[in-house]
Amino acid sequence: MQLNKYKTNILYVLVCLALYPASALANKLTIEQRLELLETELTENKNELQKTKEELGHYKSKVASLQHSIIANGYRKAAISEPSKSSPVADNIANENGELTQSAENATVKGSQQIAVIDSNGEQTTIESVTLKDISKYIKDDIGFSYQGYFRSGWGTGNHGSPETYAAGSLGRFGNEMSGWFDLTLNQRVYNQDGKTANAIVTYDGNVGEQYNDAWFGDSDNENIMQFSDIYLTTRGFLPFAPDADFWVGKHKLPQYEIQMLDWKTLTADVAAGVGIENWALGPGMLDVSLSRDDVDVYSRDFEHTTQMNTNSVDLRYRNIPLWNNGMLSLMAKYSSPNKTNQQENNENDGSYFEMKDSWMLTSILRQNMERDAFNEFTLQIANNSYASSFASFSDASNTMSHGRYYYGDHTDGIAWRLISQGEMYLGDNIIMANALVYSHGEDVYSYESGAHSDFDSIRTVIRPAWIWNTWNQTGVELGWFKQRNKTQQGITLDESAYKTTLYHAFKVGTSILGSRPEIRFYGTYINILDNELSNFNFDDKSKDEFMAGVQAEVWW
Repeated sequence: MQLNKYKTNILYVLVCLALYPASALANKLTIEQRLELLETELTENKNELQKTKEELGHYKSKVASLQHSIIANGYRKAAISEPSKSSPVADNIANENGELTQSAENATVKGSQQIAVIDSNGEQTTIESVTLKDISKYIKDDIGFSYQGYFRSGWGTGNHGSPETYAAGSLGRFGNEMSGWFDLTLNQRVYNQDGKTANAIVTYDGNVGEQYNDAWFGDSDNENIMQFSDIYLTTRGFLPFAPDADFWVGKHKLPQYEIQMLDWKTLTADVAAGVGIENWALGPGMLDVSLSRDDVDVYSRDFEHTTQMNTNSVDLRYRNIPLWNNGMLSLMAKYSSPNKTNQQENNENDGSYFEMKDSWMLTSILRQNMERDAFNEFTLQIANNSYASSFASFSDASNTMSHGRYYYGDHTDGIAWRLISQGEMYLGDNIIMANALVYSHGEDVYSYESGAHSDFDSIRTVIRPAWIWNTWNQTGVELGWFKQRNKTQQGITLDESAYKTTLYHAFKVGTSILGSRPEIRFYGTYINILDNELSNFNFDDKSKDEFMAGVQAEVWW
């Protein structure tokens, strides 16, 4: 009946439009021509109406299928095979899974919107467990595509011209980073059948210049840089001895362990290409293993020439071994070795090039999870040769086989070790504090600041207490201090030390300091360099202190 009424209304409108003398063209049409035109338009409208009914029926079928799928699977969340998190700190970050803490009372954000589902009898019912978030997960799984990313950016100024970063890896990041870093990950499922999945994953990252408005990628001497840090295929279900593990091939590495407040990694690798297995359930823990290539350019002793040294490393990790309630242990080992040509060996023997040596590193991590998603990690690391040299850096102390892309220096068989504590805890209902403490010691190692056969001692302390006004507002300070002393082969002592104070207010979407983003922070920072015998660094105007003010946004999704 409604359809007949709809047709009659259309016919009435069309007849009025056709007979109304609104233009010279209409005046020239005969009655027969007008009726023929009306008949043609009516036919087209009937076809369009039929097409709309067919599409509506298709969508009803889709919704009914969704209802059946959710009920049949016991309301389980659909999920696609995803790459491992980039850092264990991300264990506290529950972003798109609806688990992000949103208030001091541990309330969680969950989709509450209900959908109407049409059953087979054409009657409308409501299923409360089916939310918009469930539909989003279902569609994401059906498409097999996900998009993740991170960036930070902001404005700042200083009392000596352009603001400058100094020793953020020792003094802390807040108010002390002037870069616009980003990384973007594209994950596309390419196969999903019979319990076997395959995902193609690409990650590109880099820095967006924040000084000039026309800093184009590719220009020389600017801040804009970009690289593909990941391009690999990861699979699940293809290994008969580990069907639930992730087996990957391509440019990729095992997950990084990051000290978020200092912005360097206790465990990472610069990987050109590799092959690995992750999340292999073996005994009480999980096993990860990878074989990676990471070539470096070795300098000649006169620093006039380089030779590309093929380098390969093996990374073994047995992690998340349960110890007690919410306590777990992870044990890790890494070994890197150069694959030299005959010519490269001859160059080392005649002393024209620096000798590149094997290097190893051992790591143990004790993690304790606490209430309200708080945690603390205690890490002990020991290394020799190149890895020990990276321990000796007073700022960026990520473990690497080279200094950037280049290898140089007379590395010895000396040993370095470091003890690290990082985490966050609630000191009260409205007080939270994050911390990062690092003590490092080395003997007879090569230092990129003080040379071969150096001894060093270093301590860095950063704390960040904050007052929680509500879920969306925090006010706090970040206090940082460090001191490093290197003793050279000639017995000369070189000191580097400084302190930093940052007062900030942050707009947030959760109470956690380390585990909730996005965040917009307004800050004022004062840095005072006490000793600079390793770096010889000064701010503009040859000043040893600087005051900076600004606002920064940081977000991941």
